[in-house]
Amino acid sequence: MYNKKRLLGGTGASFLVVALVGMIVLSSGTAYAAPLASGSGFTVEADEIRSDEFLLYPSAGENDQGETPVVVVEQRGVEIDGLVLTREQEVPMMDGTMEISFTADETVTADEQYIKLTGLEAENAEFNGQVIDAQSSNDPEQQFQQTAGENANPEEGRLTDINGEGPGMVQEDVKIDMVYLASNEITLPGLDVGVDYNAGGSDEANNSSE
Repeated sequence: MYNKKRLLGGTGASFLVVALVGMIVLSSGTAYAAPLASGSGFTVEADEIRSDEFLLYPSAGENDQGETPVVVVEQRGVEIDGLVLTREQEVPMMDGTMEISFTADETVTADEQYIKLTGLEAENAEFNGQVIDAQSSNDPEQQFQQTAGENANPEEGRLTDINGEGPGMVQEDVKIDMVYLASNEITLPGLDVGVDYNAGGSDEANNSSE
């Protein structure tokens, strides 16, 4: 359990830089990964995130400068309360910036997710059946991994009894900097998509549409 700590702060600066891909939301309530724009990425905030199975490992992503190190999170059986996804960027052929936001007023559910992130903060985090493993491998993605939930596979211990019952991970008051989010199937009840335009880069929004 962690309290007011950057969960990725101790895993090395090589995990902490990246860029962008967002979501196209279909009228069916299903979301798929799709390019949104090049730039510095996007932010996901939530009151609580839960997943039955959780896997974290280092990998590579892309930003507007090219390839960059990231941390990949794969999870199954996901529930998200208080979801807010935001992206700020320049507006093509206009002198100003825009903030794109996705919010949901009820619990968001997803069967499987694949995330590339550059930073994560949580007021509190709990893991059930957590295993952190540094091991020899020719594949950098296999050299360091964190798992929790039913996919946990710990070595036999003398004093410990590790089991992988769900939820494997619970995070409260979460803020995640992402460059990529892919969901096999996701439902967003009460979805609201908003755009705020700041003319000339002003801090005050001059136009808003939903």
